[in-house]
Amino acid sequence: MNRRTFNATSLAAILTPLPGFSFGQQSTQNMTGYQIAEISNGRLTTQHGGMATEQVAVDDGTLFQVASCSKTVNALAILTLVRDGHVDLDQPANRYLKRWKLSGPRGTTATIADLLSHTAGTTVHGFSGYGPDENLPSVLDILAGRHPANSGAVQTHRRLFRKFRYSGGGTMVLQALIEDVTGTSFAGYTEAQVLNPIGAPHATFMIKPTAPFAHGSYEDGQPLLGGFRRHPESAAAGLWATAADLARVLQAVLYAVRGTPNAILPVELAQRMVTPVSLGSGLGIFVTPERTISHEGRNYGFDSVMAAELDTGRIRVAVTNRNGAIESYARKVVPD
Repeated sequence: MNRRTFNATSLAAILTPLPGFSFGQQSTQNMTGYQIAEISNGRLTTQHGGMATEQVAVDDGTLFQVASCSKTVNALAILTLVRDGHVDLDQPANRYLKRWKLSGPRGTTATIADLLSHTAGTTVHGFSGYGPDENLPSVLDILAGRHPANSGAVQTHRRLFRKFRYSGGGTMVLQALIEDVTGTSFAGYTEAQVLNPIGAPHATFMIKPTAPFAHGSYEDGQPLLGGFRRHPESAAAGLWATAADLARVLQAVLYAVRGTPNAILPVELAQRMVTPVSLGSGLGIFVTPERTISHEGRNYGFDSVMAAELDTGRIRVAVTNRNGAIESYARKVVPD
């Protein structure tokens, strides 16, 4: 799905005090499922409510599709490859791609950093996923726009002055790059090198998790066929996680920015990650002038948002299994 603009009201909502959160006085059986997580002064606080499915209530361990928040985990994975000397951020991605090459006016020169910051001029904004009875494309099918992929081919268009253009397609180039460089699956690498080390071992890029997960619904409350759309576009939209898992993702970034011992990244890489390149886009994260880092996501049936203040270290995350629920939350808790 297309990325929404994450505005100041939404950021204010996600950074409001935890007790202020409410979805209204709905009955439990009809209530949108949600999780909230906050890290303040190093302490993790969580809250949850509503239903994961018609029969099962949400708890702190329920997994949600977190859509484009996957891109921040992908960025951390790429930066671990940089950390270990396997790739260079400022080298063209094509230097490392083995099974497929990026084409178009900037295909041979678009760097890894360009792809992470959405400044490579790559096509394909977002992905709609696949229903339970549809064949799944491979990563190469997705990049080529080849059946059974339901999205167009990923290529570059000319972009003057490295201008920002949001591109899930560019993120998928990096999924292929990770697999080509490491010789292992994207899911396997990210879980071993990012999710497990940061303390999010239950988060997963599996198409269908083995752990309990929420079923999604559209804005009008209608459930998704099969409970969710399947996303082989893992790096762009395929992560299943809890709100607490996403809080730990941002905590890992903050630890690295501050040079905390045993941080997942060295300080210089983390600082570059949170330095805007164009229109507030850093490397797999967005940065406001007020020094808040954030990302949000929407797949069919699921919304997610996460934000952290670089100066205070405060982190807030919300995930829901109904499109539009986070926007409703923002309207409820932010004064007019």
